[in-house]
Amino acid sequence: MDGLRRDADLLGALASPEAQGSGLGVARLATLTGRTESQVSRALVALADEGLVERDPRSRRYALGWRLYAFAARTTEARLVRTAGRVLTVLAARWGVGAHLCRLHGDAVATVLTVAGDGSAPRVAFDVSDVPVEVSSAGRVLLAFRDEAALARRLGAAGLDPGIAARTLADGVAVVDGELDRRLAGVSAPVRDIHGGVVAALNTSGPIARVRPVLDRLGAATVEAAADLSTRLGA
Repeated sequence: MDGLRRDADLLGALASPEAQGSGLGVARLATLTGRTESQVSRALVALADEGLVERDPRSRRYALGWRLYAFAARTTEARLVRTAGRVLTVLAARWGVGAHLCRLHGDAVATVLTVAGDGSAPRVAFDVSDVPVEVSSAGRVLLAFRDEAALARRLGAAGLDPGIAARTLADGVAVVDGELDRRLAGVSAPVRDIHGGVVAALNTSGPIARVRPVLDRLGAATVEAAADLSTRLGA
């Protein structure tokens, strides 16, 4: 397990912004990971043999390898991103609000794809929010379908109605109107995969002045878009 953790630290360093473009050398990787250069060198040779890292023979710098990208292309997030872009773009353009694809990352909500309401192109992201799950509409959807009782407990502890958890499950939608931020409102609906499980939440959100007058209709459109995306994923 310790060896795996050390290899993961090396791969994490090679995925950092500092490594983008030209890669990193053994000495710099040793500094970043707190290991000796000989330890790092041996580990990199083993990772290169498996295609997880690649070495530029001229610069002697290392970068992430082809096999790691092949693995990444097969992840759930990658398939979601490939499939969701068009759905989010249409939804954001139609309503002039942000549209986002979110997943649970441990005990936090991570946005993996986002489209602004100004017609810009989808932006791939992995933005992990520090906002409590229970005050995020996406968080409520994701946690309710994973563990309704856990969401109810968190809502109660935050002084909110625990019944929101059951209603989220029953309605298949969560609405936050000024609870997260007095200036913002949003709606989220579950996205399902081929097995019927909830793998993501589709969220629309924006300034209250824009969203609140159309909240019911935006909610219906968000649910419809989430169902469309689920169908595209094989649900």
